[in-house]
Amino acid sequence: MAPRLRPPSKEESQLLPPYEALDERAIFVPATEAEFAQARATLLAQSALGFDTESRPVFQAGQPDTGPHVVQLATPQAAWILQLHHPQALALACEVMASPSILKVGFGLSNDLRTLPQRLGTPLVNVLDLDKVFRSHGYGHNVGVRAAMALVLERSFTKSKRTSTSNWAARQLSPAQIRYAANDAHAPALIHAALPAWQARQPQAPRAARPQRPRPARPASPSSPPLPSIPPHHNHPSLPMRWLLRGFAVLCLALGIAGVFLPGLPTTVFILMASWAAARSSPRIHAWLHRHRLFGPMLRNWEAGGYVSRRAKHSAAITMAISAVILWWLTQPWWVPALATSCMATVLLWLWRRPEPPTARG
Repeated sequence: MAPRLRPPSKEESQLLPPYEALDERAIFVPATEAEFAQARATLLAQSALGFDTESRPVFQAGQPDTGPHVVQLATPQAAWILQLHHPQALALACEVMASPSILKVGFGLSNDLRTLPQRLGTPLVNVLDLDKVFRSHGYGHNVGVRAAMALVLERSFTKSKRTSTSNWAARQLSPAQIRYAANDAHAPALIHAALPAWQARQPQAPRAARPQRPRPARPASPSSPPLPSIPPHHNHPSLPMRWLLRGFAVLCLALGIAGVFLPGLPTTVFILMASWAAARSSPRIHAWLHRHRLFGPMLRNWEAGGYVSRRAKHSAAITMAISAVILWWLTQPWWVPALATSCMATVLLWLWRRPEPPTARG
């Protein structure tokens, strides 16, 4: 039997560049009916979500454990904190965790698979403990999010012990608790998105770990349908198509940058298309776009729920209006500026019909 591989130690991980935590504007703690409606629409549209829970610590023997008290869910771009004392949060957590079309990924989920179904009153469906993926590559049983972050993304991920043992049953979570919970779900979402590329670099591609159900109280019926497989990575499998998409991403990026300075070029639309193409062809370009000071916020807004900020809408309206005036003043015959203006008006109408990002809480 081959010896087990050793994941990076805590000390080795700390030598790596730090994990880039979520911006507070990308962390949502829904509390109103409108905020829950937006969260539900966004979460149920996902194919995969990072997942974790938090519970108030039990310090005395015999004290009842009423947790979990918080369920956190995340995409690589945003996170949602669901406080289960809120009936709408409980209902949304039930819907997401029982959905067979959404893969929920995390680390060390054995306790969650045991306690969360009791708290929610529904079984957990299509849940994958990412420790199983690393076990299939020859690592130990509990690699954990810190070592996985170092292995896959070459980043240092640290957690506050003080925050982890704080009162998660509190009606109002502190900013530190909100950041902690969000990043606990965000990190698995990032790792899962990058896993296919990491697995392709390993010496031997293993059999993929399958999503798991919690152990049922009685044997499952032989006719029970199989769980959905893990969604494929976004990167296109064809090398020529990846190069074509990469070229399209660079072209859209160039047009988007030009749109910052030239009236008539819709920067937001071109950057969204660049991100879409880069996600399927170039993780480096995709990551650069999301880290960019100007483009990052608009992409995070879009991927968190198809949001377009009021500022982006105003900017697009002003530049298109200036462009239309110039075209009508200088261009002949008349149908050329008419056609261009119609196209710009269509794009502008589409932009203004997009929802604006909700105010992040905490």
